[in-house]
Amino acid sequence: MSSEHDACVNRLLSLNACLVVFLSVSCGEEQPETSDGVTGSTSVAGSTTTGGEGEPNWQQAFGEQGVGLKCSQSRAEMLAAGAPNLSIGDTTLIVGFEQDGNNQDPVFARFDGDTQTYCQYHETEGPDGRALGLTWDGGAYAYVVYTIVGGGTALEGKGGWISSYAPGSISGGGPKVSVVGRVATATGTLESATFVIAVKSDNKVNSHSPRSAPKVLAGGDVEFLGASAHKPIDADMQSMDCTDYPFDSRYVFSEDLSRLTCAECTNCEAQMPCE
Repeated sequence: MSSEHDACVNRLLSLNACLVVFLSVSCGEEQPETSDGVTGSTSVAGSTTTGGEGEPNWQQAFGEQGVGLKCSQSRAEMLAAGAPNLSIGDTTLIVGFEQDGNNQDPVFARFDGDTQTYCQYHETEGPDGRALGLTWDGGAYAYVVYTIVGGGTALEGKGGWISSYAPGSISGGGPKVSVVGRVATATGTLESATFVIAVKSDNKVNSHSPRSAPKVLAGGDVEFLGASAHKPIDADMQSMDCTDYPFDSRYVFSEDLSRLTCAECTNCEAQMPCE
């Protein structure tokens, strides 16, 4: 009787253990998804700065390195190249860059159906520029994120929070920095733009790349997520007080990009951190 009783107890304990394992697997926390390639918002983990809640009507498309295009291409050819694009109704907006000899020029194209309405170059000067991503809700304006490697281009002087590659006493050229632009979708005209840079200890420009397309937040402000070299620029146009990598930044601008609402970065102290 004793051996049979012990065997029965052992079987019950084994079944209970299996039930515990099953429940722990079935009821575990859902893991966050990540995204890559030409996509919308990027999910991040660990110490990386995450963005605010986006306005649901605004869509995003982004390619980390950008895609080479030609304005002579058809809609189908641009899409086949894998360029970041958004289609709402019959209208498709596409961004990329065109190689012109040794130079790269950012491209912003609109198609209505298969007919090209326009294909705009937002700068054609010497420094290489690329359009990497866009955000749009089907309305009068879209937001575009670019990279540029120097000053003296048509991206400057557009009334943004930082209106040039090397503002004020900051100098230099060569490092790749970001630009967030507001584009009129009826004409493809870049109407306003702000630079997002980093500043080295010698007060020269340092690189600051985008991590995603701009995001329009619920209140209408525009969010930029970046990956900065040492050190990202702060609200006072000086570098943030930072320790060590990574420097994953977040900047929030007014709708017209003329004003900085807040800025923060991992491993850095900022003057106007986001709430």
